Amino acid sequence: MIAVALGVWLCALAWPGAGASVHCALRREISPCTCRREDAAGAVLVLCQRISSYRDVARALTDKFSPDTKIGLDISHSRLPDFADHTFRDLGLSMTKLKLNFDNLSELRESVFTKLELLDYLSLADNSLAEMPRHVLRHLPHVHTLDLCRNNITQLAEDDFKDIQELEHLLLADNQIARIEKHAFPKGLKHIHLGINKLHTLNGALRDLDRLEWIFINANHLKSIENELPVRAKRLTLVHAAHNGLRALPGELWRLPALDSLYAYDNRISALGGALGDCRRLVTLSLSFNDIQELASDEFAGTEALADLDLAYNRLSALNGSLRALKSLRYLNLTHNALAQFSMHEIRGLRRLYVIDLSHNKITQLTGHIENLVDVETRVLEVRLDHNGLEALGGALGGVRGLLRLTLAHNRLRHLTPADLAGLDELRLLDVSYNHIISLEDASKAILPRLEELNAHHNDIVALNEALHGLPALCTADLSHNRIETVDNEVASKSRCTINGVPGVLKIYLQDNPVLCEERVFELAAAVERAGARLSGDAVCAASKGLEALNDGGPDAPVIVVARVGPAPDPDRTLASGPLFYRRARDAP
Repeated sequence: MIAVALGVWLCALAWPGAGASVHCALRREISPCTCRREDAAGAVLVLCQRISSYRDVARALTDKFSPDTKIGLDISHSRLPDFADHTFRDLGLSMTKLKLNFDNLSELRESVFTKLELLDYLSLADNSLAEMPRHVLRHLPHVHTLDLCRNNITQLAEDDFKDIQELEHLLLADNQIARIEKHAFPKGLKHIHLGINKLHTLNGALRDLDRLEWIFINANHLKSIENELPVRAKRLTLVHAAHNGLRALPGELWRLPALDSLYAYDNRISALGGALGDCRRLVTLSLSFNDIQELASDEFAGTEALADLDLAYNRLSALNGSLRALKSLRYLNLTHNALAQFSMHEIRGLRRLYVIDLSHNKITQLTGHIENLVDVETRVLEVRLDHNGLEALGGALGGVRGLLRLTLAHNRLRHLTPADLAGLDELRLLDVSYNHIISLEDASKAILPRLEELNAHHNDIVALNEALHGLPALCTADLSHNRIETVDNEVASKSRCTINGVPGVLKIYLQDNPVLCEERVFELAAAVERAGARLSGDAVCAASKGLEALNDGGPDAPVIVVARVGPAPDPDRTLASGPLFYRRARDAP
């Protein structure tokens, strides 16, 4: 997804002003083409899409615009069987941009493109070109942007770009390029996209491009990019090398002083080897889907600006205190690794952390109580610990400053103690679903003044007495699929839901709990409602004595009894009113 998004972003830069909507004065006279003003300077974008022949374009546009008007011409999604029989200069347009996309072009006649000295943008993307159109490029000496994405080009030679030395933006993504000659590219390139090709080596072709700012080499067959990056490119901010076979990061990243973003996910990297130790401006680092097993304690010693670190889907078993230098870290993704334990000391002193994702590991123990840390400024907004093997929290999360969301679903928790939740004064959401919790009574002794949502469904809870008393701001409590047999009338008496300052209703979901089959459930629902809450859910109950008359099949036929509180069911299927609704067996879902 990242590769696609960044690629689209880069390609979007190639057609500035395409979103303008002001109609130009000659709209009717140039039918079937249309036009609109491209910028305040008076440049015009002319669109001739889904045209059946080039002759129609010539008939519509010839001598229709003043030579002083700069024209961007887009002839895309068209069938041009007579294209080679014409020339753009005959249109009498001062073209600065030309777009020929999705036109099924496999060959280009040189004469069509002569005398286009004003052209600074050319897109031939989404066609069937098998080689670089060097015979065309020799007539475009001032082109700055060249887009040849999604063609069938197989190689790049030294002579391919020799006539367009002003080129700055080169897009060659999604071709069949397997070979690049060493000095193929113009020295002035700023952006290059070679992603989704068949390159096994870059052959030193980028080494001397000192003006490069972005490099896309993703989705190739590269096993190494050592000694391939332009280390004298002082403005190089982005390297995208994902979806390759890289075994290691290049050891010269530290020589790129402006490097801001590095994407090397989906490779075969097993260790970082100190390659990032001095990347002082690196902000985004994506290394997911690799084979990294361990991080050295000084792995990020010099990357104090790093804000987004993605190490998901690796084989990490230890962090070794490597994160402590990341004082700017905001997002840490460690999901789907092999961590067996996690110490809160690993995030000691991190003040800007928004999310730490530890889900889908093998964590059975949390250590390093946050209150024991010397640096009390450790903060984190969201902790994800779902899909692990935790049987207890050991109070390790108590007192985490600023914590808003805590996800503990799909673990083996049996109890939550006051120490586990103590000091979580900002917590808004607590998810302990899919565990083995039998009671929330002890947890209620820890006051969570701002908790709005409690997810505790799919547990083994048997009673709700004072379980919600420590949650004065609660608006949603999902306790579905438990074993709750009793609910105290005062269970919601100490909670007052408020949504954006407006009083709301606390919703307590009790789907598939035996309490709904109790005779007093209607009385219970009414009592809870008087306290500003609402019970909701239904359950399948054992048939009550004396209901045999409801059966069409006689006294031995089964009766399905559905108990429901909350919104009324479909009236066409209801056989009785009130909190208990009885259905014949043949009506059962």
